[in-house]
Amino acid sequence: MRAEVRSCLADRQLACREAATASEALEAALEEPPDLVLVDLYLPDQSGLGLCRTFRESPELESTPIIVLTSRASEMDRVLAFESGVDDFLAKPFYAPELGARVSAVLRGFGGRQRRDSATLSKGGEIQVDVESGRVVAGGQRVDLTPRERDLLLALLAEPGRVVRRRQLIDRLWGDEAPHSERAIDAHIKSIRRKLGAARIYLETVRGVGYRVSEEGLAASPDGAGPKN
Repeated sequence: MRAEVRSCLADRQLACREAATASEALEAALEEPPDLVLVDLYLPDQSGLGLCRTFRESPELESTPIIVLTSRASEMDRVLAFESGVDDFLAKPFYAPELGARVSAVLRGFGGRQRRDSATLSKGGEIQVDVESGRVVAGGQRVDLTPRERDLLLALLAEPGRVVRRRQLIDRLWGDEAPHSERAIDAHIKSIRRKLGAARIYLETVRGVGYRVSEEGLAASPDGAGPKN
């Protein structure tokens, strides 16, 4: 598979480095942080999901986009992958053009599907997302989101107070390359909430429907606010 991936990237004039093990991949990434990581779930020294979690726990690599390539394509495999912080999931066998398209989409940061200006909430800008720079600030603190998480947050910030259905979010973020399970969105939301800290009170679940950014939460006093859901 590595030869096929290498050929696909070369066709798109993208340079790549290869690693046979998780430890080699981590060492190479720390030495020279990559723009994107492709991970197979089957590695000789560690599970691919374990490597993804290691990336997400590393200050130097936590925002690096990750695409998983695997023959394990059950709904649970996909959910576990997204919960481990991956940005996309491609099951084997796959066509080289599809892999190339997904790589290009991740490298673009999905920004073309969102507004090109900054999206800023009221009340002193509790949550700020600048699409151009990729900078996310919550409660005055820098927040490191993956490109997929950032674009999901932007999709919700664009419609404060309005419930956005899971399927709508999937269509906006993945388009024709959408995953089969809507639970992928739930996994990303869980990760975003964890990273937002106290600002997670603004991100609400409407059970059985989808998610919204709460206008009431934006107007609430910090002293009386508490996490929801």
